[in-house]
Amino acid sequence: MWLATKGPESSRGHADQCASQFYSPDAPNDGAPGNAVSSTDPATWHWTDTWFDRNVGSPSSKDLAHFVIDTSRNGKGVWTPPPGKYSGDPETWCNPPGRGMGPRPTADTGVPLVDAYLYVKTIGESDGSCTRNTGGTIDPEYGSVDPAAGVWWPEQAHELARNAVPRLALNHWLGF
Repeated sequence: MWLATKGPESSRGHADQCASQFYSPDAPNDGAPGNAVSSTDPATWHWTDTWFDRNVGSPSSKDLAHFVIDTSRNGKGVWTPPPGKYSGDPETWCNPPGRGMGPRPTADTGVPLVDAYLYVKTIGESDGSCTRNTGGTIDPEYGSVDPAAGVWWPEQAHELARNAVPRLALNHWLGF
């Protein structure tokens, strides 16, 4: 959890660090000449994966960790802007537009390793100023300046509820 509390930049750095250790020129590969592995080129990673599949194999389910899934915004999947719309990082994690609440919190997931679906992110809480790397202060997806991180944003809460998958029913909110 410490990575998540430091923000997405910290997590991105952690992923890069992991890739540089696992997918490096020193990592095992499939043994074919010229199949050099590079941590900066995901197209080469399969050579290390192939080696591990042949020599190590897949872990048994008892060796895999259990986890929870934050379904507070995944009802409509990941937001992906049209190709070429933004020249820099479109900040897909930051106040993603058109999203909806996902499956309701439950410990009955039907998936052996998934212990629970939870609403970890508070519904309607802003991620902060998302400019999609346009250089301005306006979030072009919303046409306005986003509320500061952690500030209640009623419009976003309404959007997440309106786009919920599965749809919200009145009896869900009334408790019967």
